[in-house]
Amino acid sequence: MSEKYVLGIDIGGTYIKYGYIDQYFTIQKQWKKETRHFATKNEFYDYLCEGIDAEIVECVGISTPGLIDRTSLVKTRAAKTVENMYGTTVNEEVGKRLNKFTATINDAKAAGLCELKIGNAQGTKSSGYLIIGTGVGGCLCNSEDVIYGNDGFAGEVHFIPYYDAATGKILKLGNQCSMRKLIQLYNEKVSEDSQVQYGMEVTEKYLAKDPIACEVMKVWIQNLVMDVINMVVTYNPEIICIGGGISEEEWFIKLLQEKYREISIPFFNATEEFLTTKITNCKYNNSSNLLGAAIKVTMEKEKLKNL
Repeated sequence: MSEKYVLGIDIGGTYIKYGYIDQYFTIQKQWKKETRHFATKNEFYDYLCEGIDAEIVECVGISTPGLIDRTSLVKTRAAKTVENMYGTTVNEEVGKRLNKFTATINDAKAAGLCELKIGNAQGTKSSGYLIIGTGVGGCLCNSEDVIYGNDGFAGEVHFIPYYDAATGKILKLGNQCSMRKLIQLYNEKVSEDSQVQYGMEVTEKYLAKDPIACEVMKVWIQNLVMDVINMVVTYNPEIICIGGGISEEEWFIKLLQEKYREISIPFFNATEEFLTTKITNCKYNNSSNLLGAAIKVTMEKEKLKNL
């Protein structure tokens, strides 16, 4: 490889993904390694930066969980394996180890930026994103970039509060429409020897018309629709793109679209013509965080050139 590449790094709770990405935002080489927990932040960042051919890297774009401000300060704790990132400035830690210009973005915002620039939201003036995985991430974009808000919280629909009358607690809505919640809802209704480990097991049972899976899916999809409605009421974007592994299933996107119309029309006391926000899947799913991180660092470099 003689060409210089953008190095994309996608830090997840289970794996860290890497990719050498060219000027056309095509991944030329990709690999991953297990995310490991370390006693100190220095050990974590040393591990993160191992095995990289810095000679072919022009700059580094990083996607990471948690609330990340514009300086790349990690302001919230995420998974146990990445807890050492809390309170650190990612650009500084990675930049000094690789000696490369570095930019960092939250993982859901990376996915949103990817879709805005090269995916299914390309050309829109307003867009929203829901990324469904172990948790739920969210993002809002205007025609040019991600909307951060004052503290970087804008679009983080995971944190929308709702009151749980059964416990008397205020909970996070995002926890009610994650894949983890889908699994929990199913396992609460079956015997111990019938419990499942993965969301895909529940969806397969749903497609096979298993009555418990169908009952659980009804509750779960309603929770997800509440997140979508919150995004529509808050920002009313042209399009909302749904990401995560389940969004690759055509039946799921159709079900979400149907349930959104079914719930929203009486909720808003409006006709179907009132509901113009398009709901669709993300074009780039598994690669969206890597590509979004690469786009982010490319944009930041361009801003510096124009100063």
